[in-house]
Amino acid sequence: MELTKGAPQHLPTKRQFLAVISGNALEFYDFLSFSFFAVNVARVMFPAQAPQSALLLTLMTAGAGFGARPLGAVLFGLLGDRIGRRPTMLATFALMGISALGLALTPDYAAIGVTAPVMVVIFRLLQGLAAGGDVGPTTAFLAESAPPERRGMLIALQLVAMRIGVLVSGLVGLTLASVLTPAQLDSFGWRIAFAIGAGIVPLALMLRRRLDETLHLPEAGPHVVTQLNLRAYAAALLGVAGFLLAGAVGDFLFVYAVTFLKIPVTNGYLLQMAAAATQIVGLVLGGWLGDRLGRRRVNLTMAVVAAIVSLPLFRWGVAGGTLGQLAIAAALLLLMATISAAVAYAAFVETTPKRHRAGLVGIGYGVIVALTFGLTPVVLTQHISRTGNLAAPGYAFVAAAILLIVSALILPESAPRAMKSRTLGQGGA
Repeated sequence: MELTKGAPQHLPTKRQFLAVISGNALEFYDFLSFSFFAVNVARVMFPAQAPQSALLLTLMTAGAGFGARPLGAVLFGLLGDRIGRRPTMLATFALMGISALGLALTPDYAAIGVTAPVMVVIFRLLQGLAAGGDVGPTTAFLAESAPPERRGMLIALQLVAMRIGVLVSGLVGLTLASVLTPAQLDSFGWRIAFAIGAGIVPLALMLRRRLDETLHLPEAGPHVVTQLNLRAYAAALLGVAGFLLAGAVGDFLFVYAVTFLKIPVTNGYLLQMAAAATQIVGLVLGGWLGDRLGRRRVNLTMAVVAAIVSLPLFRWGVAGGTLGQLAIAAALLLLMATISAAVAYAAFVETTPKRHRAGLVGIGYGVIVALTFGLTPVVLTQHISRTGNLAAPGYAFVAAAILLIVSALILPESAPRAMKSRTLGQGGA
């Protein structure tokens, strides 16, 4: 990597930061709401002879949204590098709002026939375009606004916003499932969840309109990447694949617990909310540790531990068939995964030169998230249905840890504080 010095920068204001991460929170709120209400959507929008076939069709529709994310990442990522972060973030967020409102208002199959599932698929694809397009410009804005020694924490807080979206989605789902009957959930309950997501869009758009543009500002700090190192970028993508695979498995646990472990739906929401809260803690901790100890060291340590304990820990979690035991196992697995995620994502961003950052981050992240979040629920559902192997998610956690290990072994250190310590140590020797 070619490194140059840049001018000092300052953290964005609280209002600016809220405006940026609101899109990430809404993105995961909408995506997880679709998963939470997959059974209800399947019954009214995707008629099928067998209930599991209807559920599979709904999960495949959710996967289609993730499949559209790479296209959105290409389109809006390139725009973000060409016309600026701010206008691109406005466009993607507006598209998110249109998609959420469209899903909330789509009539069911009984009213308009096959047009209903077609419209659901279309709005889901638009959601995917918006979500995929939002990641690159928002990540670039945060990285370019942060002091180098705090960049890891600020980038991690973007991932925290995504988990907040999951937490709020679980809270809304739990509330609706508690106060409405199953028939009411099928009829209109799931629509309320999407309407709530659409309702916050106007406020967040007003906040985003006040953002300062960062595209043409000089890079900060003594360690600024100006040329893309393809080997480092590819290694960083392995880390992204690792933590996104773990995240996809974690988000699948709601459907897994309700469908295969026969845990009541309300308890399933509690499980998902507990998992999201654990992930928030792990991401904050990972961002803080990565800035102080180095991305590589933190990532490698957590990933090695996860590779060793993931499968036996998950098997223990499902052995008792209780919510508490599964929640403890999921919390520990996701804590390790998200500590690695925070540092792996920061390292990924730090491999990209500024002039191509929105595109490289958005496209790389979008492709990997499409594969992991789009395929993991479908593959695991089919595998468990066919084999009855309830430990399948545990094997997926192990695979995620292995990807993170390989990435950490290949990538050079990129945290400024850790690089400075190493340089001083070599100079002292």
